[in-house]
Amino acid sequence: MLTNRRVEFLKTLTELYDSKGEPVHYTDVAQAMKISKWTAYDILKELEKGDFVKTEYYLGEEKSQGRSTLRFLPTEKAYEIFKKANKDEWNSLRDTLIKKVKNSKPNSLEEILNEMFQATKPIEFCAYAITAFLLKLRMAGGLSMESIENLLASVNPTSSLVLFVGAVLGVLLYTKVKSDIDKKLAENIQKFYINLNKLNSQDVNLLNNFLRELLAIV
Repeated sequence: MLTNRRVEFLKTLTELYDSKGEPVHYTDVAQAMKISKWTAYDILKELEKGDFVKTEYYLGEEKSQGRSTLRFLPTEKAYEIFKKANKDEWNSLRDTLIKKVKNSKPNSLEEILNEMFQATKPIEFCAYAITAFLLKLRMAGGLSMESIENLLASVNPTSSLVLFVGAVLGVLLYTKVKSDIDKKLAENIQKFYINLNKLNSQDVNLLNNFLRELLAIV
């Protein structure tokens, strides 16, 4: 049975494996989770029985001689768990933000900004930022959402997101960034670009499709 505790082990192992680029020793997992190395070893071996983890004897590049050590690495089955979890999490966030735009109130922009500052993942921050930027464009008026949508359709997903945020920056500069909310938006444009650069192509496509959905409903 894959309990929450074992999912935590899998997540820790996967993150260590992805960052190191090589199989992980159980003592590294123990250190990351602040538990005994024997507990880490036992649980990893249990996960191996469920085909979530596999082991191999590893001799690091720096060791031309000496004994190899038993290392652990996640299987494709483990990655599938996190892919599904990430997909469910994204769909939930997407639906929540679309609902907020459809039912927006005078204070919706401020609420979204407050939630954006609590985002811990790059794609989550970018989704909140896109929503906030779009609400600002709608409030500013003078820009046709249809014309923006047509412009963004002619470029690739990354350029589409960059152009969209550039349009927001233009509006903020035109209005001379008067309110505290405008200042918060302006201050976080650079952070948006930083987080956007952390995303893979699949996540960029998700954000671009999300932006198009928002443009279609405002």
